[in-house]
Amino acid sequence: MSQHALSPLFDPRSLIAVSDRPLPLMASLPAALRARTTELRLDERQACALPAELAQAAERPDLAVVSVPREALRTTLETLAPARPRAVAVLTHEPSLEDNDFCRAWASDHDCVLLGPHSFGLQRPHAGLNASVHPSLGRSGRVALVTQSRSIMAVVMDWADDNRTGFSTVVSLGSEAALDVPRVLDFLVADARTDSIALYLEDVRDAREFMSAIRAAASVKPVVVLKAGHAGRERTSVRPLAADEAACALPPGPPTVPSDMVFDAALRRAGAVRVRYFVQLFSAVKALGFAKLPSGRRIAVLANGSGPAQLALDQLGPGRPVMRAELSEDTRRQLADTLSANAWTDNPVVEFSAPDPQACARAVQAIVADAGVDGVLAVLSPDPEADMRAVAQALAASAPKAPKPVITCFMGDAAMRPLRRILDDAGSPSFRTPEAAVDAFGNLATYHYNQQLLLQTPPPEPPGQEPDLAGARILLDGARREGRLTLTEPESKALLAAFHIPVVQVLLARTPAEAVIAAQQIGFPVAIKIDSPDVVRKSAVRGVHLDIRNSTELVTAYQRMLANAHAAAPQAYIEGITVEAMAGPPGSAKVSMGVARDALFGPVIRFGSARSRSESPSNRSLELPPLNGFLARRLMERSPVWRYALAGQLSPRALDALEDVLVRISEIVCALPDIETIDIDPVMIDGDRVVAADTRITLTRETAGEADAGLGGYAHMAIHPYPARLVRHLQFKDGSPYTIRPIRPEDAAPLQDFTRQLSEHTRYMRFISFMRELSPRTLARYTQVDYHRELALVATVWETDPDHPGELRETVIGVARYLLNADGESAEYALVIGDAWQRRGLGIQLMTTLVDAARRQGLAMIEGVVLGNNRPMLTLMGRLGFHIDVDPDDFSMRRVWLRLQGGDAATDESAAG
Repeated sequence: MSQHALSPLFDPRSLIAVSDRPLPLMASLPAALRARTTELRLDERQACALPAELAQAAERPDLAVVSVPREALRTTLETLAPARPRAVAVLTHEPSLEDNDFCRAWASDHDCVLLGPHSFGLQRPHAGLNASVHPSLGRSGRVALVTQSRSIMAVVMDWADDNRTGFSTVVSLGSEAALDVPRVLDFLVADARTDSIALYLEDVRDAREFMSAIRAAASVKPVVVLKAGHAGRERTSVRPLAADEAACALPPGPPTVPSDMVFDAALRRAGAVRVRYFVQLFSAVKALGFAKLPSGRRIAVLANGSGPAQLALDQLGPGRPVMRAELSEDTRRQLADTLSANAWTDNPVVEFSAPDPQACARAVQAIVADAGVDGVLAVLSPDPEADMRAVAQALAASAPKAPKPVITCFMGDAAMRPLRRILDDAGSPSFRTPEAAVDAFGNLATYHYNQQLLLQTPPPEPPGQEPDLAGARILLDGARREGRLTLTEPESKALLAAFHIPVVQVLLARTPAEAVIAAQQIGFPVAIKIDSPDVVRKSAVRGVHLDIRNSTELVTAYQRMLANAHAAAPQAYIEGITVEAMAGPPGSAKVSMGVARDALFGPVIRFGSARSRSESPSNRSLELPPLNGFLARRLMERSPVWRYALAGQLSPRALDALEDVLVRISEIVCALPDIETIDIDPVMIDGDRVVAADTRITLTRETAGEADAGLGGYAHMAIHPYPARLVRHLQFKDGSPYTIRPIRPEDAAPLQDFTRQLSEHTRYMRFISFMRELSPRTLARYTQVDYHRELALVATVWETDPDHPGELRETVIGVARYLLNADGESAEYALVIGDAWQRRGLGIQLMTTLVDAARRQGLAMIEGVVLGNNRPMLTLMGRLGFHIDVDPDDFSMRRVWLRLQGGDAATDESAAG
């Protein structure tokens, strides 16, 4: 892959510094970079002159750091224009919309990456780069801090100076005129110096770009986010489920979802961790910088007193990210042999005698070795009878080597602060309070949980389970032709049935006679409900009557219902009534499901108890589509309804059925962008049977069109679904079958096997190295694909599993991928075919599918770099119509490229031979 577009900003090889006063920049620069740095100072007229050698240089300087008064900014940038810097960091103090517009246009006109304006700057401590206003260079570390606020960067840098915390990168984005959060995250994903990312957000401007970038980052590195704006300070982001509520003067419709809950759901699905308070960001940064990642959330507490232990235990339990671990009998025996006779050896483990340094270290080792423990918290208070410094040194020697996170808390200040620094300096995080320590572990545990959500990719529909999309669209088009944005009850149920969601049989009746005929067809007992697009809550107009046993009751209820509805909502248009089969006996369990639209993140799926309109948002859970079974089950587990399952009220089959309905709802919102809201309340659960009863579906005001206009489609969603349309079942010339499909996270092991089996020659031709296998981070990066920004295709065959004779396994035989470049209009591709499968036409088929997808996405060009002596690959690319040029920077390489729009003819199937 080529150099990242932001490398001139973060890893400059030459500098220009323009300011009205001395900058901290020069104090820390290494000698080699200082020799390639030009300082320009504003004169009394707030202007400066550009040296002729810079204006006439053939090579563009990498970075210009501009720290000038606001009134001098435009003149300064125009002065720099002839030098053509690749990147500019604008460190103005005062924000200005006019400056934003000017900087955005200037950066575009001069092909320049521009940080700011109104930025505090950036630091790369390992490189000695302090291109910020902060007076000193931070410590070198493995955590990157990205913030949308100047002030937050200033505060965190000041805190880090006093807490032995280092960074790989610190950057304040300022006004984001030309450089935003997603592009910086893209750089940090590939940055070998960065192991984890802390992000401070004030707003998200483009949900799809943000989700794409943060998912890509969190798939390989822990990401912790602090966002300003909690519940109680909500933006108005979720549109109501019925636009006509006010006109009818009826009670509010189905529940909306608070934007803060939606943001939580988005981060959870992205695999990132959200912290709520500023102090938690410090804890998260510290833990990410030192601690190992846990594989769960079970923690054991070791303390030298019951009080500190209890303070830690108060932070554990149901509803919290950390739970109390159960120690095994073997572990308790080891602890009894290690600690004093009166010590507690259950969790918490409490030593009441003066703590012995080596005994504490051995106790931690024993607890860490317990399979039921995911991490250890050692909470220690001052003890005048013990050598607490020796205890700290013993833990500092053993904790960093432990295979699980060991977090310490030395409570106190004057005597204990130096002990915390012993641990920090050894690479083991130590905190001042139990709350902060548990919170730090909770962030690590939440990251592990959210990673399981990130890995989920809904697969293609099994054969025979595809929805009736044509029928569903006919229903939507019919409503629009009649000028309606609300489907009738029969239309709503028909749409659900088109996606294989079980529904109560329903018939529309406009007269009492039609109602009797409908009831006879369905069979008594029945329920009747008012049918009106203007009535959101039927119960508000007394528009529901249940358990009608005969025709006489039915006619009486029909007439009374119409009279009540006309009296309660005289302006509402009444279509008639619906006659439905009774969904379940009295006492049947009920839940509600639905879809609301967030103004930023698009469709959001909710799950909760039935008739929960007046309840707190905490009584329902949210998830962003698309869903698969795993995600749907986690959505249910986070809701209060899950307590029914724990109490044994719902059968396993009922839970499976609920899971399936949630997945089907996800399919609806993915496939039909015209859907604004869905409210299924209640969903009746009768034994193993689950059926949708009362249903309301509304449409967007503007027609959205097709969902999948290409790989970059699904514009109504924050997360691009799995591109199932790219799955192709093919045959080699000998008739043997194979499949080309987009890659999925579960392909990690097959992809590793594929890489290991490549010959040294093939590995070198593909990777320009003799690497024998992919690192875990690279493997995750290659298989956890965000289809908004890249495409990875695998060719697979089914072969006998050598480890399990008689069973088949899917084997990867070829891989092709492309990744969008920073311009968003071109992509860089890569292709590798297994040695045993070369010269069989597989490369042609993979590249044809890849090129067609890039063309459908609207990309202008696809390009790659190939070794000049890789004749088979160059021949293949030539057959596909690619241009082949010698790389001017390396004559041994060839730049291989194809114009996709308006230049080269499309590759047709005949080219595959």
